Amino acid sequence: MSWTNFLLALIGGILCWVAWIVLAGATRTDPVVISTGSEQGIYFQVGKEIGDSYMNRHQAVRCEVIPSEGSHQNVARLQDGTADVAIVQNDAVADERVRSLAILYTEVLHLVCRKDADVECLNDLTGHSTSLGSLSGGTYSLVEELLRFSRVKIPAEHQRNLGFSQSAEALRSGDLDAAFFLVGLGSEIIEDLIASPEFELVPIQIRAVGSEGTFVSERAFIDGFRTHYPHAKVAEIPLMSYEGSPTGPMPSVGIGAVLACRADWDEELANDLVQTIFAHRAVLGRKISLLSGLDEQSSQTQLQFPLHRGAEAYFRRNEPGFLAENAESIGVLITVALLLASGLHGIKKWIDQRRKNRVDVYYGRVQQILDSIGHQRVSDFGAALLDLEEIESTTCQELIEERLDADHSFVILQNMINRCRAEIERAETAAGRT
Repeated sequence: MSWTNFLLALIGGILCWVAWIVLAGATRTDPVVISTGSEQGIYFQVGKEIGDSYMNRHQAVRCEVIPSEGSHQNVARLQDGTADVAIVQNDAVADERVRSLAILYTEVLHLVCRKDADVECLNDLTGHSTSLGSLSGGTYSLVEELLRFSRVKIPAEHQRNLGFSQSAEALRSGDLDAAFFLVGLGSEIIEDLIASPEFELVPIQIRAVGSEGTFVSERAFIDGFRTHYPHAKVAEIPLMSYEGSPTGPMPSVGIGAVLACRADWDEELANDLVQTIFAHRAVLGRKISLLSGLDEQSSQTQLQFPLHRGAEAYFRRNEPGFLAENAESIGVLITVALLLASGLHGIKKWIDQRRKNRVDVYYGRVQQILDSIGHQRVSDFGAALLDLEEIESTTCQELIEERLDADHSFVILQNMINRCRAEIERAETAAGRT
């Protein structure tokens, strides 16, 4: 093989190696795993739409949307690293391995009852079979706290812990009189139940003590509950949200549905995902009405889990930098520093001038000795040497005390003293011969 062919082959190999590295870096082999909810539920739909938008915006990213049993399992997956992103309730219990990306929407607690059960408020549930929600979902934890706060005790034999689909079937079959559903407004499962004349929505309220026909103000009731359960929100089911029901705004309580992630998840991926959500919110809102209210400000407030650093970087992107935010203060500090530097420079010049003047005095004394050497009698040379030694000793002491600088001027002075000493010795020798 000729040298030319060898070089061409080498260059070709290097180019192929570089291309392989670039392509490998451009394509992420590990998928972004998004844990959601049941395949019939809203969590799964939301997770799928977000994953699709993410992949459409970033061709190098591949998302895998997986179903789950609910918020509790999603938290567990984030904590054990089997999921990168998940939809969880803002009141979920988690440790420092979970971080927030954004609040997506508010889930509202719905109480669906059979009309023939004659339930008007939470107090009336004590004698009826009621589903408090699946133990693996987020409904149960909220309802349990709500009933405890309301001092409503449903006997254990009347309590059921069923998922949404099972609760709906049990209501239809007559095995349940009531069921709680913590879902987004417009939920299909609620829509299907309310479409039947057998069922109705009941307000989340309690009866006033000692009064059969009046109820505690819903605002006061939920505000009181929030002192015990701070992540809850005052919410309502708007007029005619489901098949003409309710006939007026219905008080309830809500919990934020949060897009969360692992605390150690890649910051760039987290930033890109949050950016994708808000860049595509119009499209996401058309596909899922719950996402039509996406708002950057409200999406980062009252979060239980701290914001992931990637999400925080996105939300803070328009905030002025440190220099811009503190420009006025920095300007004042610079002005003061310049004035101080100018003052210090002036002081230094004054000190240097004093030292220069002091050296000049010694220049003059040494020069006087030099000028007088030619006129000295032999007996006076010793006195001249003593004067010169006294000048040398004094200047060395002042150098130690930093009243003189060990600079070029001091070197000149030392040279003058040495030259003067040599002149005295020469003159003294010459005078001795005579």
